[in-house]
Amino acid sequence: MGIKEKSLEISYGEVGPSTWKRQLDFLMSVLGMSIGLGNVWRFPYLCYKNGGGAFLVAYLSLLVIFVLPVIILEIVMGQYTRRSAMSIWRLVPVLQGVGYAAYIILFLGNTYYPVLMAWSLRWLISSLSSTSPWTDCTNDWNSEDCVPISLSRDSNQTTQLLNSTAVNLTQTLGNTGSQSSVEEYWRTFILGQSPGLEEYGSVKWDLALCLLGTWLLVYFSVWKGISWTSKIVYVTATLPIAMIFIVVVRGVTLTGASLGISKYLSTNVTKLSDLELWTDAANQLTFTFIVGYGCLISISSHNERHYNAIRNAAIIGCANAATSFTSGFAIFSVLGHLAEIKNTTVDAVAESGPGLVFMVYPTALSLLPLPNLWMAIFFITLILLGLDSLYVIQDGLFECTKDLAPTLFRGKWTYEITHGLLSLIQFAIGLTMVTNGGIYIFHIVNIYTCAGWCIYVLILFELIGFAWIYGAKKICTHMQDMMKIRVPKLWLVVAWKYIAPLTVMLLLVYSVYEMKPLTYNRTYRYPTWVNGLAWLSALSSVIFIPVTATYVIWKSPGDTMFQKVKNSAKSSVPPESEEIKSGDDAIALTSPNQAITP
Repeated sequence: MGIKEKSLEISYGEVGPSTWKRQLDFLMSVLGMSIGLGNVWRFPYLCYKNGGGAFLVAYLSLLVIFVLPVIILEIVMGQYTRRSAMSIWRLVPVLQGVGYAAYIILFLGNTYYPVLMAWSLRWLISSLSSTSPWTDCTNDWNSEDCVPISLSRDSNQTTQLLNSTAVNLTQTLGNTGSQSSVEEYWRTFILGQSPGLEEYGSVKWDLALCLLGTWLLVYFSVWKGISWTSKIVYVTATLPIAMIFIVVVRGVTLTGASLGISKYLSTNVTKLSDLELWTDAANQLTFTFIVGYGCLISISSHNERHYNAIRNAAIIGCANAATSFTSGFAIFSVLGHLAEIKNTTVDAVAESGPGLVFMVYPTALSLLPLPNLWMAIFFITLILLGLDSLYVIQDGLFECTKDLAPTLFRGKWTYEITHGLLSLIQFAIGLTMVTNGGIYIFHIVNIYTCAGWCIYVLILFELIGFAWIYGAKKICTHMQDMMKIRVPKLWLVVAWKYIAPLTVMLLLVYSVYEMKPLTYNRTYRYPTWVNGLAWLSALSSVIFIPVTATYVIWKSPGDTMFQKVKNSAKSSVPPESEEIKSGDDAIALTSPNQAITP
């Protein structure tokens, strides 16, 4: 029996999205978004940890068979529909919860990422001072267990001072009660770190001001939309790469640099049988390329429809991988120098995450001639790497906000005001991470809330929704119609429908299986109740998928549950023969009077 009912109208012409002036604007924005801190502090360490060349094999393999097809899929769907990651899921109504989940992760991700910029800005301000208080133990915040990093600005005296310092530094490594002056400067002076989350403390106002400065930069960079962002990103995306090359050139000329580089590139083929290696490679890829978050869909909605999505995805993949690989030389050449100065091994000084960029690397740079100069270059690089990611992700988040609450954007200056309110809320949440116990909250958000298994859930349902329900072959047809190129259908269809979903499911199961009680710095164990909250924070996004699916199925027409489920997954698209319009013209996915007939 046919049930005549007016379907949900999805018009793509009500408020046409703005368009990139040039295809290069899109490429630079995506490169700015994807090339960030993860390329500097995560990739080199993971490569070293997982057998060097073996990790590169896993990384490149997963890039080709898993991540690159997902990048192409997100670009094509955003480019074809010209909608954000929120409203695009009206194509597959039963999975609209994926859009809500992506919105939550983008929102929370851009509350903790600016905290990294605040830390970097605080270090930069310190490096611009005439003194280097992190190199000695004569400050108010130093403890009796402090071991100084001796430093002289006279390059002729540096070697003699470093020889005497090496003994102290080696003692620090072997004595768990001792801390280097850099470590105390970072933990005690900058963070004001408490012993645990139970001692939450108060806001560190110097960090709060740095966080405010970061948000002001972000707000005034994106408050006018992509017309501003596309100009700024040319600086913030290219300058850090140039500065990384400067650090590489300086690093490889240091004594002991070969120790670090050889450790970075040493190949352990047996590691390829270790599932953890493949998980680390997949985590790094999803983290840096930001697949599954929906941001790439929103950015691609500004594309002209003739843009070559396959070529753009290949450029993005190659540029990101090359930057990550090059960053490894910048990091490990300096770590090799540090290991030689300390008279120890690279293994003893290598570290990942905040410990690498805020303790280990400043220690190494403090032992160079003109240390403040190199410190300033390094932290300016970090800030620029982080800011361009923030700019683009915040723009993608705001595009979703416009779809989520379009009534907020109907008056004069409503765009700027709403964006300001959104940024203010995110800033307020970020203040919780610049308290004495803020580093522990940051760690929870970094490990649970915006990464790991919840991202795999989003990618899996994205593949199910687009490739299986909407149709992988149909998407390939859209690509041919839009771009007028020969599309490798076999590779894309197999990757979208089989290889990528299977890979994601394996990674999802393994990541959940390997979840352990939260610890910080291998010494502090989080209370049990905090572990429960961490899981709830991860569920805060993905819970929208089953909840929304249940609601849509319940509201869908049908006499039986089977009919309701079938109708909830129906997508209405333009006839294959209909001309695909370009620019800001409308593309109506359903006719207002179209009937849904089971």
